[in-house]
Amino acid sequence: MKGIKKLLWFLYQCFACYTLLIYTLILFVPSDGWLAGFMMMSFPPVVLIHLASVPVWFVIEKKKAVLPLAMFVIAGIFLSRTYAFGRSDEPAADIGGKRKFSVMSYNVHVFQKFSEWWTKEGLKEVRAMKAWVGDSGADVLCMPEFYDQDETIFETGTYLRKKGYKHAAYLHGRKYGKSYWGLAIFSKYPIVASRDTVFAAQNGMIQADIRIGRDTVRVIGLHLYSMTLGLGKLAQQREMEGIKAEGRITLRKMKNGFTRRAEEFTVLQKWIKTSPYPVLVCGDFNEVPYSYIYGQLRKSLSNSFEERGQGFGFTYNHLPYFIRIDHQFYDHERLTLLNFDTYSKVKYSDHYPIMGTYIFK
Repeated sequence: MKGIKKLLWFLYQCFACYTLLIYTLILFVPSDGWLAGFMMMSFPPVVLIHLASVPVWFVIEKKKAVLPLAMFVIAGIFLSRTYAFGRSDEPAADIGGKRKFSVMSYNVHVFQKFSEWWTKEGLKEVRAMKAWVGDSGADVLCMPEFYDQDETIFETGTYLRKKGYKHAAYLHGRKYGKSYWGLAIFSKYPIVASRDTVFAAQNGMIQADIRIGRDTVRVIGLHLYSMTLGLGKLAQQREMEGIKAEGRITLRKMKNGFTRRAEEFTVLQKWIKTSPYPVLVCGDFNEVPYSYIYGQLRKSLSNSFEERGQGFGFTYNHLPYFIRIDHQFYDHERLTLLNFDTYSKVKYSDHYPIMGTYIFK
């Protein structure tokens, strides 16, 4: 029994060293490598394991419970990335008659095009989803996986224009006959300039300079590389061979995703640095709050959820559910965030909408 305790303690110490390496990668040694990506993504379960280990080691040997407790306490450094403690109903700043504007980011999952939309219930869902987006009250819509098809129920572009979104920017080369599939930005305010870049499939970035009164804001909408993980298939496997096969596929997709998004991020950095206007970056990052890209962005921009969000702010309505991969970052030196919301009760898509309201300083 004594030998087993020693082995368990040795293994736990190794695990603690692994944890310290994760903390170091997130805080001090940012790396865009895929191996570092795996390690930083493992942060949440690692912290939970340390929390669960506290009572276990307290029972086995009280003094040794100090290590897991210390590991858990140190993780508190990253609390602001994980959980927002609500916000006061008081405005974040005195707007003094300034014109505020709201930006909503919503991966609309092609408005349920790949579901049974032709059924009575399906048609009802598509109409309800379009109505919710059109009546959301947002001044600017950033929509990854936007879908538009002329002369059908999916004629969403025409529908949104009737709702007041007179200006739009799209990814070039994503129009197929009467259909468009990909990232899109719609605005109630004039888009005075725009450009875009397509990474792969529906992934890409759009830069829209939007004039609001006498001011201009550069909204960069993005949809970074999607890993399309088959976690549902993995969870359904019952045989070990099936689990191994699906596990290998999942790991390969994740590895490729970390590499591709790091490459895409270099383009985003250039767009931000060369902007003459205050920048607001929003969309589907496919990156958790402990990742390389998230950490690099928060060095120069503020994260809207961290500043004015509430709770965990999970944005993914699918396995593994408890993650936040849709974000808004803004130039805190030239913009003030008034409020931020995650609409977790809006379940039309596999993502939840997020919306921030801002004013110019």
